[in-house]
Parts: sequence; structure tokens; C-alpha cells
Amino acid sequence: MRHRTTATRPPAEGSALILANGKPPSMGLLRSLRRSSDVFVCADGGANVAARASLRPDLIIGDFDSVSPNALRKFRSVARCRLRDQETTDLEKAIGWLLQAGIRRITIAGALGGRLDHVVGNLSVIGKYSRRADIRAVDDDGELLPVGERRSLSYAPGTTISLVPLSRCVGVTTQGLRWGLRNATLELGVREGTSNRVIGRPATVRVRRGRLLVYRVFSTAVRGR
Repeated sequence: MRHRTTATRPPAEGSALILANGKPPSMGLLRSLRRSSDVFVCADGGANVAARASLRPDLIIGDFDSVSPNALRKFRSVARCRLRDQETTDLEKAIGWLLQAGIRRITIAGALGGRLDHVVGNLSVIGKYSRRADIRAVDDDGELLPVGERRSLSYAPGTTISLVPLSRCVGVTTQGLRWGLRNATLELGVREGTSNRVIGRPATVRVRRGRLLVYRVFSTAVRGR
């Protein structure tokens, strides 16, 4: 992988926000996510949104085919890491850079809306790295979390969640959901787990084999933050 970088490594402790080049979150949500993150990384064209929001990133990374000249001018003093590898997406480049820096708590914005092929690619990347980092993707409608082998969900009763299998997921068992599963198999095109409801706190989701995501739908109050 050939690259040019002027970036310095962030401290290994802390959390990071990645702004991808998909449908951007509301400015209020983006600013809230930035305030709660120690490191802010823009994946290529995500810098365009950051420029409009006047949020200075710590790093712009990608193959630089989407970032605008205006954003580059505005962030001329921001560290840049240009990776020409066409086998990985800009989001994957950003996650890989953070993992090399030792950061394991990563929030992703701008990854769940926009072009369907890009969204599918982003879901694949999240699944690929889900066992190497604590990753979540957030938009104004909800948040997406990898289950791993087990995920405890401290959501309020009545919260709507969906289970999204990225691969064939075997041995799926849930507790605290209205429509429970016991040793079930979920697979796209065969059986999914859309629009369930939390009835117990905490709810739990377990999977014996496979890559499973859980999507929480925000309430109106949360969306408006």
C-alpha cells in the first residue's frame, strides 16, 4: 500500500469519531458526537461536511477522490493521509489507521444513508472489524452495533430494534425482546429480525456463529438532540 501522510499518531487511549462520505447527520448530532470523541477523522469526502459545519478534523484520510478543493483549503493545516489502495474503502482506511494507533472505541457517522451500494459496503466493513474494535454507526434515525458473541442492551422498554445478519448467523438467542429467539438461524434473504421491541432491561442477544448487527431506532426525543 503506497501512501503519503503528514499525520502524527494520536494517543492510544480515548475514542474516535469517523465522518464518512455518505448521507451526513444533522449538524446538531454531528457536533454532539464530536464533543464526545477525543479524535476526529474525516474519511475523504466526509471533510466536505466537516467544512460546512466548521468542525476541524484531526486527520483527513482516503484516496482523495471526493474531498473538495474548498475543504482542503479550509483545512490546509490539518494532517492528511493519502492512501491510493483501491482494494479498501475510505471508511476501511480510516478504521485501519485508528486501529494501528491503538484506538478501539470508534463511532462512525455518515455511513448509513445515501447510495445503497456504499451503505452495503459500509456494513461489510463494520462487520469485518467488529471483533477488533468497539464500533458503532450512528445517524439521526438510530445506531447500529455489532453483536459479537453476546451483546447486552440497556435500552428502555418499548425501544424498537432490528437484528441484521451480515452472514448466516446460527444459534441466535435473545432475552428481553417481545418476539424472542431461541437457537434460531438468521440469514439475509431467508430470515431476518426486523422491528422487534424491548420489554426487559437489559435485553441480551447471543449468536453462536456468524456476524450479526443490532439496529436501535431512536425515539423522537433522541433524534432531536
